[in-house]
Amino acid sequence: MRGSTRWLAVVACGLGLVARADPAAEPALDQQKAVEFTSLSDSARRALVKATPRDELARIMNETPQARLLSMGQRIVVGINTYSYRMLKQERVKGELLPEQTIDVFIREVPFAVRLHYVNGPGAGRKVAYAPSVRASEFRVREAGLLSIAGAIWLNVDSSFAKSDSNHTVREAGIGTLLARLMRDTERAKPLGGFPLAPEGWNDKGEYCGSYLSPPANPPFDYARTRICTDLLTGVPMKVEGYGLKGELLEKWHFSNFKPDTYPSEFFDPEKARF
Repeated sequence: MRGSTRWLAVVACGLGLVARADPAAEPALDQQKAVEFTSLSDSARRALVKATPRDELARIMNETPQARLLSMGQRIVVGINTYSYRMLKQERVKGELLPEQTIDVFIREVPFAVRLHYVNGPGAGRKVAYAPSVRASEFRVREAGLLSIAGAIWLNVDSSFAKSDSNHTVREAGIGTLLARLMRDTERAKPLGGFPLAPEGWNDKGEYCGSYLSPPANPPFDYARTRICTDLLTGVPMKVEGYGLKGELLEKWHFSNFKPDTYPSEFFDPEKARF
């Protein structure tokens, strides 16, 4: 109860309200159940984070259900709608851990569209554009080097080439889509007791990290352990990693330079995109 009251006072501070010091007011504050961290507006959340000691923020994160944190992140990116970020990606495909790739990602959540510019690693120089409103089953790609002679070509989303270096198709690109997939897992895990949290604390970038352990299930979950690091100022996960039963890395996505962006409609149109 005491910890809960401290949190309510911190939330009130973050919202610019005056917290009463009168102990008799504490039960009333607790009954009011001030707005939860995950429901705060962007400005209120940032104010709260800046005004709150790290140990208190860590306690809030540890006590907030995973589903609410994921829902908060998805609400934020969908609200921004058009955004960009740099992604460091690595996946284990058909049992083989492939080299890391660095990709500049440009997303429009509604109507959904994506552009991918491969910066480093396998496929460096490749550019991809996909908009299901233009062609639902095909994306446009231009390779670098000698392959660029062919120009920008259309490929099927589910083709062997599209799946050669990833377990996922371009339909699944974007932080919002990743969070939606994780949210589906949390719903599936509820009857099984949910995902127990193993708190890890703050990383060197100021993101709060924790690992969620998957309960036994048939069919099994994608990961035995999911590690998520959240930037509390943006409210969006900046690292998502999935591990297997033996602790082996299966997939990782590290995001940086996340920011809202504005682009003309032709930027996301594969037929009009200039590669």
